Amino acid sequence: MTIRRVLGMVILLAAAAPAMAQSTQLSLKQAVDEALVKNDRLVDQQDVTTQADLGVRLARSTFRPKIVPNINGSFGQTDITSQNYRVDLTQRLTTGTELRLGVGTSTAQIPGTSPSSEADILFYNADTTLTLSQPLLRGLGRTVARRQLTSAELRKADAGRQRTMAEQQVAIDVATAYYGVVAQRAFVAVARQSVERSIKLRDASEAKLTAGLVSQLDVLRAQQLVAQAEIQLFDALSATDDARDRLLFLVGRQPGEDIDVDAAVPPVDNSTIDVDAAIELALQNRLDLRSRAEAGIDAEGQVSWARNQLLPQVDVNLALTRRGTSQSFTDSFGLDRFQFATFFTIAMPVDRTAQQVDFQNAMIERNRRRRDVTTLERQIRDDVRRSVRDRDRLQRQVIAAQTAVDISRQEVEVARMRYENGLSNNLDVVTAESGLLGAESRRIQALVDSALMRLRLRAVLGTLDPRMDIQQ
Repeated sequence: MTIRRVLGMVILLAAAAPAMAQSTQLSLKQAVDEALVKNDRLVDQQDVTTQADLGVRLARSTFRPKIVPNINGSFGQTDITSQNYRVDLTQRLTTGTELRLGVGTSTAQIPGTSPSSEADILFYNADTTLTLSQPLLRGLGRTVARRQLTSAELRKADAGRQRTMAEQQVAIDVATAYYGVVAQRAFVAVARQSVERSIKLRDASEAKLTAGLVSQLDVLRAQQLVAQAEIQLFDALSATDDARDRLLFLVGRQPGEDIDVDAAVPPVDNSTIDVDAAIELALQNRLDLRSRAEAGIDAEGQVSWARNQLLPQVDVNLALTRRGTSQSFTDSFGLDRFQFATFFTIAMPVDRTAQQVDFQNAMIERNRRRRDVTTLERQIRDDVRRSVRDRDRLQRQVIAAQTAVDISRQEVEVARMRYENGLSNNLDVVTAESGLLGAESRRIQALVDSALMRLRLRAVLGTLDPRMDIQQ
């Protein structure tokens, strides 16, 4: 008997040890804020966002001026042929128009024309040309010309939405792990109390057996109750460690770090929301639906671009050019002797199989994107209805669980009173104790599920802001 009592005290001390150890206090808001910075999933998503920014930067560079200097000259010596000094400037506009300016000169030599001429004649071939090229069919319009930039901008916007959705999911995961620690600690406290009551019942049963007031069966039942309570306590302690490790992983901390959480189980949320209003709110705010709608817009742009590529190439070109020869480098550049010229470029491939296949694929992709939007809208409506029903069910479940706990406590009191007064054996006490432990466990779990459901419902509605909506 003494050994069993010592073992019971060791178990109680082991259960209380985590509370006595020095640890870092961590609130739910602090945990979520840390996860938004350190969580591996969000770090990867930040890389995706950065890559999308680089894609936009690259696409925008297409419409920035391009300056290309090209110099092949000697150091100081001016009588060498094939020297080249040139600068080309290109500017492409979002309408499909392209401007090109080339300014340059190159050296050439003419051998002496008579036997008495010893030096070759050196001259400069000057070329200054300003060209404006405007497509009339293929490549005409902002939709076609800035196709790559539009797609890059849509990918950047989608990367931002994906990051926001990832933050919402990480916040829910952190809250789940955090409340898991809270629930398991509450389970430990309940199990510890159950062990204490079981030990008292066992000691009382053994004392009554010594006095000849109860049978050996009462003592065995009490011992069995202690063993069951100890097993549940050990399970709760192990589950607490598992939940703590999960929380540490999500917030980006090192495994085994000692942290402490707010031991209070969150209160039940008694707010209500109309299902139709909730569906309308979700359709307006869900980022995944917006992403699919943007993908549909991108598919429409791809169809327009592919249709445009089926047209023949008809470009009009306007050129202002100055070409000639000069005796010196400085005379190669001037504002005189410019000539104006116009010409057309017409091209039409006979085999357009590649363009036709691209157009058909774009049409198929556009139709698929439209179906994706419709399917997701139906799925959102179902998710909202199910989430609202789950929230209402959990609210009722919390009330029922609290009522069950109150009734179970009364049953324990009545059973103990009857047992102490010799009106019954301890079977009723054992049964009542087991019922109380189960009722308290269900109440804790119902409170935690209700708190998590509040966050999940906001995520389903698309209104969850992890930085503002979590203030605990």
